[in-house]
Amino acid sequence: MEHKRKAELIETLLPKDTNGYGNIFGGVIMSIMDKTAGVACWRYSQRRVVTACAQRICFHTPINMGEVVYSRATIIHVGRSSMEVEVEVEVENVMEGTKRRGASGQFTMVAVDENWHPTAVPPWQPVTEAEIEKWRQVEKQKKAERHGG
Repeated sequence: MEHKRKAELIETLLPKDTNGYGNIFGGVIMSIMDKTAGVACWRYSQRRVVTACAQRICFHTPINMGEVVYSRATIIHVGRSSMEVEVEVEVENVMEGTKRRGASGQFTMVAVDENWHPTAVPPWQPVTEAEIEKWRQVEKQKKAERHGG
């Protein structure tokens, strides 16, 4: 089941994906992150999924045309129909042989049925200390959101 909670997409980007400074548009990176989160959730739930929320998206370094972008998603919390997904982007400059953290964020994806109504997903419980800590962080965030904080 562990591998079903994860996905990785690898992309190289083109001139059309750049801003006036020659860096990749943040929206292009967010789109790649969203796709990666979607693949992880399709794989896990075996259901159609939609993006409900993208949050805490941070760009850690400019990403340049011609670099290789590795987007890695891991489901860190599962509700009745929703899945919280942590996405990390690593950037590789193949010519220099260097890698760096490019972006990170968290996505909430919801499984839906053929009528686009939320539908149940398989339950999952964290096992490792790292998984339990991330689960608790999501629970804390959800509680704060329910209470207006």
